[in-house]
This record gives sequence, C-alpha cells and structure tokens, in this order.
Amino acid sequence: MDQANKLQYQQQVEKYLEGNKVYSIFEDLLKALIIKKPDDPIQFLINKLQEPETKKIFIIGPPGSKLLELSLTLAEYMNFHCVSIGDLIEKELSKKSELSQQIQDSIDKFQYVSDDIVINIALNQIQHLENDKKSYIFEGFPKTRVQGLAFQKEGIIPDAFLILEMSEEKIYQCCLKKLDTEPFSKLDKKEELARNHSLEYQLNLKQIKEIYKNQYFSVDGEKNYELEDMAQRLKYKLYNNAPTRAGRILVIGPPGSGRSTLAKHLCSRYGFVYISTRELISNLVNKKGTTGKEAFEKVNKGDLVEDRIINALIKERINQTDCQLQGYVLDGYPKTEQQLESLNELNIQPTLIVIIDAADDIILKRLIQRRTDPISGRIYNSIDEADKEVKSRLIIAPNEKRDVVQLRLKRWEDLKQLIDGTPKYSSVIFKASGDASLNNIIESVCYHLEKMN
Repeated sequence: MDQANKLQYQQQVEKYLEGNKVYSIFEDLLKALIIKKPDDPIQFLINKLQEPETKKIFIIGPPGSKLLELSLTLAEYMNFHCVSIGDLIEKELSKKSELSQQIQDSIDKFQYVSDDIVINIALNQIQHLENDKKSYIFEGFPKTRVQGLAFQKEGIIPDAFLILEMSEEKIYQCCLKKLDTEPFSKLDKKEELARNHSLEYQLNLKQIKEIYKNQYFSVDGEKNYELEDMAQRLKYKLYNNAPTRAGRILVIGPPGSGRSTLAKHLCSRYGFVYISTRELISNLVNKKGTTGKEAFEKVNKGDLVEDRIINALIKERINQTDCQLQGYVLDGYPKTEQQLESLNELNIQPTLIVIIDAADDIILKRLIQRRTDPISGRIYNSIDEADKEVKSRLIIAPNEKRDVVQLRLKRWEDLKQLIDGTPKYSSVIFKASGDASLNNIIESVCYHLEKMN
C-alpha cells in the first residue's frame, strides 16, 4: 500500500473509531483491567461491557471558593450524584462519638482532620456509589497526598479532576474570611493561622497535582464561568475527544509567551509531530555550512532568517511521512506578512492557528529574568532555577537582550494586526491570553481543540 492510500485508509478508520467512541471504550476497559487485575480478564471485559457506563469526578479548591455550591450545580446539570466530604464530616460529628470529638478538636484549631479519619469516612460512602454503579462528583476530596494515594490503592481513580486555582493572596484572604465565622471567631492570631493554612493548602495541592497529573485540569477560581461552559469542559475531559486525525496547527506569539511549551504539550498529549523553527535553524547552524553561519548571525541580531531558507526547511520537514500521517504543530511560523503568504506555497492549510498574546511589559519582565546555559542549551526562566555549579556560566541569549526583544515585539505587533485583518483564517484562529498561567493556557487550547473535534 503506497503512502497516499495508507493515509486515506487511516483517515477512514479513524473516522469510524471516533464516530463510534471506540477509543473511549477501549481506554475505559484497559483502565479497569489495570485497576482490578481480574483472574479471568476475558469474562471481566464481557461483564464490564454489559454494565452501565459510570464516571467519577473529583473537585477541590481553597477554603471560601464556593466549591460545594459549584459541585451541587454541576451534579444536577450533568445528572450525577454529589458527595461532599464536608457534609460527611458534619454527619459524623452529629453522632457525638469519640471519633467525632477528634474531628471537632481539629476543626476548633482550624486544622485538617486526620487523614485516617477522612479516608475511612470517604471510602465508606464511595464504595456504596461504586457498588451501585452510579456516576458522581466528589467535592473537597482528596486534599492531601496521603488521601490521594489511599484512593489509588483502593482502585478509585477519577475520570476527571477539577481544581479551582486562586492566587496565593486570594487563598489567604479566603482563609481569613472563614476564620471570622463560627466556630473560629474566638481564635487568636487569625492572620498567622490564615497564612499557615494557606501555605499548607498550597503544599498539599502541589502533591495532589503530582499524583493526578494525568487526570486533573485547572480553571481560574476567581473567574465567573457559565454553568454550561464548565459542564462542557468536564464532559470533554471525561470522554476521549482527542483529535486523532492529522492536524496542521500553527502556534504563534511573542517571545516569552509560553508558545513553545504549549506546542510541545499539544504534541505530547495528542501525538502530533513537533516542528520548531528554532530547532530547524539550530540544526542548520550545527552543519557549519555557509547558510548555517548566515542564519546564526541573523538570529543573534534578532533578525529573521531569510524566507528562502526557513521555507525550504519547513517544506522538507512537513512533507516527511510522520507529519503526513500524525499531523504536526508548527511553533513560531509565520512571523511576517511574506511568511503568512507563503503558507499557500508550502501547502499548509491550517486546521487551527493558536495566537498567544501578552502585554509587552510582561514579556520584557520574563525575558530579562531568563538565562541560557551555553553548554547544554537549556533555558531557565530565572537564575534561581539552576543548580549551583550551572549558575556561574548562565548567560543572556543574544536575541533576548532588551533592544533585540523590543525589535521582536514590534515585529509581533505588526503580524498580529495583519492576521486579524485576514478573513481567510478567521474561522481557524483561537486566541489565548499569555497573561494567564501556563496551565490555564494549555487547558483552554486543549478544550477548544477537542471541542472542534
């Protein structure tokens, strides 16, 4: 089978698999096998296919983030059951037992309830829902690494994990506000308690993200979302809508906008081929020919490598078999009007153009702090990220000095206005704010990409 027929056959197969949710079914079955490890896997799979489809969602956020209200509303909208760890603890408190006294002692001191207690309470409730084959949202759990690992040990893995993110100061203010309510109003040193609780929450959150790195996604907890939009985000996370057909994605933005990190993430997440104009030029420079030397000098001055060179490099790369079959993400192209017009010549019909934009002062601040290791080529967002033995040799890359960056920003502004005024690409453009956290940028682009699918 030649490449053209192979590509056509692959597209037909993928269309069938996507349309009948085969990817999602197999993913769920494989996950169940890994978790349960049945003695008779064939019979287990047969039984599993006959069971009703169920999903589970964990939602956590800082104190005062209206987490329960959000969870209840989403559960009603999505027809899920909602379980709140706070409600379960309140129910346990009402029993007036020795266990409830331990819980009360922790609450009175504005401390986390013991992990062992919370885990037992949570597992007892969740096992009922699991046995009844019900989809549910679990609000406020797990909050610590110990709690998360305990659930994993029991084979309870969420299909989606929503985290409401807030700034450090906002979390502190929420903790302080909670301390003004009963039963905390009589506590002393509220500012210190709020600060310590805020720091403890952030430390625990970091560990939770490590455990659930393949399930969680973050949203800005300080932003008001439409209910339908939030529910759709969860649904796209629950059901595998990954764009498996070969995409042609362009990611553009000013230097320091997070463009390359986003492009690499899309490739890692969806199996696209990553193409970086920086790497193409670097490979050319390493060949030490006349053209490579010319390109090196251009880059160091902040000038653009001639279109005839960069276009030839891109054309050669995108025409390779892996790009044709898997699709690709092109990082950092186009950069000028001429390059935008060259998309036709290169036979690039973008399925998506991601534009990341950020204010000039933010970009300048980021790049002023950035350093490069001339030996390894690794880029550090600040000198503090490097090990002690590396710090002494870090440099500011020639194309990241202030005057060069300002030239690059001017060029970016011209390109941005040009693309905005080009109706041909308006239907495939998605804009993301480079001022947001990198995780939020990634999730918003992935959400849009999957929604397109």
